[in-house]
Amino acid sequence: MTAAAGGSRRPSRRTAALIGVGGAILSGVGDVLLLGRSVSGRDFDRAVGMIPSHVDADRRWRSLWNGAELSTRRVHVGTVTGAVGIGVLQWLSLHAIGGATRPGPRRRLATASAAAFAVSGVLTHVCCGTVIQAYRREASLEPTDASRPSPRSATPLLAVSAVGVFGALAVFSGSLTIEALRRDPPASRWAFLTPLPCVLSTLLGFGLLPAPVAGYLRPASMSIGLLLYFAVTAASAES
Repeated sequence: MTAAAGGSRRPSRRTAALIGVGGAILSGVGDVLLLGRSVSGRDFDRAVGMIPSHVDADRRWRSLWNGAELSTRRVHVGTVTGAVGIGVLQWLSLHAIGGATRPGPRRRLATASAAAFAVSGVLTHVCCGTVIQAYRREASLEPTDASRPSPRSATPLLAVSAVGVFGALAVFSGSLTIEALRRDPPASRWAFLTPLPCVLSTLLGFGLLPAPVAGYLRPASMSIGLLLYFAVTAASAES
């Protein structure tokens, strides 16, 4: 443990990163519960066999139809699990890591972006659950002669929250990078590891894996990227 200003105490970098590992595992489990399927690639994107013929699916969010065949309880559990992983554990971890930087604008920016990431991540999981439930209700309705559009009740907020997640991670990662560059003595190479590159690499890579692996891991690819960041940070942190 290290002493913070005013006599308060905050977890060490290693402890904070281990808290983040737990949060990434929880959010990954929530992602799989919400969207995990045995198909991947184009089949996953098109939600094969799930979209009723009488519904004109929204192409941007049509992969959320993957969750329409799941039980309501599973969707609820996935939503809550993912929200707790991001909104509690990952926020605590990023807040502590950002708060360990030197006092000043970069510390304030890092802790503020950690909070923005947590809020956006919780909103994303809640919106995904809401959209999936709307899709389930739509799929249960009797076909009509006229084609009906996909439910769009929460998709605008889902888009905003998704942008917020990546924006907050970019700001947090940038503040850590600047801190490492300006550190005296020079920082170790591991100090330049930040969350955003890890997340982008898993997002781009896990969609290319064959089924059924990608079908279950692709929804959790962002959480897996964060898990990688937190694990390496914990392993490389000074005792």
